[in-house]
Order: sequence, then structure tokens, then C-alpha cells
Amino acid sequence: MKKPGSYLPSLIVSVLLVFAVIISSALLLVDINVSPAKLKSISQKKDIETKIYTELEKYFTDKYNTTGIPAEVYMNSIDKNYIRSFEEAYIDSAFEAISNDGIMNTVYPQNKELENSIDNFFNDFADKNNYEKDENFELKLSTTKENAYATIGSFCDVYKFSAMAGKGVLEKVADVYSKRILHTAFYLGATLFLILLLIFFNRKKKITAMYWCGISAMVAGIIGTVPSIYLIATRYYNSFSVKQAAVFTAFTSAMYKYTEAFMAIQIALIVLGLAMAVIYGIIGEKKKYPDTKPTQIN
Repeated sequence: MKKPGSYLPSLIVSVLLVFAVIISSALLLVDINVSPAKLKSISQKKDIETKIYTELEKYFTDKYNTTGIPAEVYMNSIDKNYIRSFEEAYIDSAFEAISNDGIMNTVYPQNKELENSIDNFFNDFADKNNYEKDENFELKLSTTKENAYATIGSFCDVYKFSAMAGKGVLEKVADVYSKRILHTAFYLGATLFLILLLIFFNRKKKITAMYWCGISAMVAGIIGTVPSIYLIATRYYNSFSVKQAAVFTAFTSAMYKYTEAFMAIQIALIVLGLAMAVIYGIIGEKKKYPDTKPTQIN
């Protein structure tokens, strides 16, 4: 017969341990995978720069009828390396923001070749059409340069950090992200504390604590693995409606990468839990109590 002296407390602690393990693994995932380096790596592997270049070229070509500026004035001065530097500028400034106060200050990478190309176009136009190079001319010239940088930036911000910053999302994320190490330490400490409690409650038969820890690890792993498999198998993130190909690729690639990483951790927990249960069954109290269930040992 089960004795509530150790069984009931162990059951309660085991349930709490399930959630502590899930939260701890998620926080560890954030610490390891959510970083500027990881996002930059995703962009390079998926060749996001080529997609951005194509979209920029189409945008400036379509704008020709409005601005009168041929697309090549811009595109002849833009290459994949420059686009990548713009992408990385947004990523770096976003992570700097969420690591501090949530305020994002992006410094656009300068492109003297682009500025000279715009200067030459305006000067040639003015010379051919006897257009006076007055204050209005200089204002239009500087405005065109500013708009060029802003346009390029809007296409290179594939993770839409500037939009999130404008809506105050980064400030809210900063409250959590900047304290992630503290949160991770807290939940890892809580996990360790719950394991020690299981050992304490089963101090007469300490091997039984391994059984409870194994069950908790398996349940936590299953809870985390099942939705992860669903998201990946159904290609769930592909259902999001995003018009820009570069943004869609960057977003879905990042989400699938994080989901796969989370699922890998959960599968490892299942394997660990099974191993602990097997070890308990082989070298545990089964030799002394061959017909007794693990939960009946006190």
C-alpha cells in the first residue's frame, strides 16, 4: 500500500519539477541561440542579401516614374556586402536595445559611392537643364540621399526590429531579456532544489528519487516535443502572410531553427528520463522487491 509520507510529496514535487525543467530549458535556449551572431548566421546561410537586392532593384525601378531617378543610380553602388552591413547594423542595435533600455538607435553604414552617384545624377541633370543649384537644389539632393539610406534600411531590417521599437515592443522585451541570466539562474536553482527535495522525501530509499526525476524529465520532454513536432511537420510558420521574400525567409528560418533547437533539448530530456528509469529498474530496488511497483517502495 502506498504511504502518503513519501509518495504524495514526491508526486507533487515531481509535477513542479516538470514545469521547472521546461522553463529552464527554454531559458537556456534563449541564452544560447537568441543572439546577434545566430541571426547573422541565418541571414548568410539563406542568402537573404540576394533577395534584398532584388527587392531594392524592383522598388527603385518602380519609383522611376515618380522620382525620375533611374534605378542604376542607386543599384550600381549597392552590393551584397553593403546590404549585409546594413542588416547587421539593425541586428546589433536591436540587441543593444533589448540588453539595456529598449531604445533602438541604428547607425546607417555610410556609402560614399552611393552618395557620389546621386550627386553626379543631380549635377548632370541641373547642367543639362540649366537648373539653378540653389538652396532648393541642395535640399532635394540631401533629402534624396536621406531617403535612399532610409529605403535601403527598411528592406535590410528583415527582422523588423525598427517596427517593433516604434510600437514599444523592444522596451517590453528588454525588461525580460536584460534579466535573462538572473531568470535562468533562478529556475535552474529551483530545479536543483526540487531534485534535492525528492532525494529528501525518499531518503530511506534514495534510488527512488531517480525514478521520480526520470518521470519528470520524460513528461517535460513529451510536453515540449509534441507541439514542436507539430510546428515543424505542418510547416506552421509558412502560413504567416509576409509580402517581402527576404523578411519571410528570415522570419521563418529563425523560427524553425529555434523550434528545432527547443525540440532537440526536449528529446534529450526524454532520453535522459528513459535512461534514469531503466537504471532504476536494473540496479534499483527490484532485486529486493521484484513484485513491487516503484511508487510502493518506502
